[in-house]
Amino acid sequence: MNKITVPFNPIFKPVHQCKKRYVVMKGSAGSGKSVDTAQLYILRLMRDKGRNLVCVRKSDITNRDSTFAELESAINRMGVGRAWRVTQSPLSFTCINGNKIIFRGVNDNKQREKLKSITFANGKLTDVWIEEATELVQQDFEIIDDRLRGELPDGLFYQIKLTFNPVSSSHWIKKVFFDIQDDNVLTHQSTYLTNRFCDEAYR
Repeated sequence: MNKITVPFNPIFKPVHQCKKRYVVMKGSAGSGKSVDTAQLYILRLMRDKGRNLVCVRKSDITNRDSTFAELESAINRMGVGRAWRVTQSPLSFTCINGNKIIFRGVNDNKQREKLKSITFANGKLTDVWIEEATELVQQDFEIIDDRLRGELPDGLFYQIKLTFNPVSSSHWIKKVFFDIQDDNVLTHQSTYLTNRFCDEAYR
């Protein structure tokens, strides 16, 4: 792949450089965290053959207007449409290098069971993006976390990224990721004030 240069917010540089298993991104509306996350996944999957991404929302149907829309927008904005095949039913993206993005929910036991049987024709499940992560209960997260296991080829790593607007100081995400120091976790905070692409009308 040719090198692709896209503008980004400097606040997200630590996220771009991170290879820890868990990246936990807390941010207000308008912070740009979802836009940045989508762009980074498109770049990562185009660059690293053998990576595959699952995008998770509590209800799978809400992926269409959130994670799927963000990723499609990123592809169009970056001008890399020729490198991707988009499927509407079921929702998916397939890169010309064989890497794939699929979408799932965890709204009931049937959907949770489907997570356990995910396989890819090329490579393994290496990345999970949990959007609006506060919608999930801790059990949902643990099922997802358990799916990322086994040896990977050199240069690849597992990573789960949680993006969300903070909702409660008693939420399990705060207790698991913010209240306990863990070398496998990067926590990150952003607001609309750190989004250099946020226009004055929105501010």
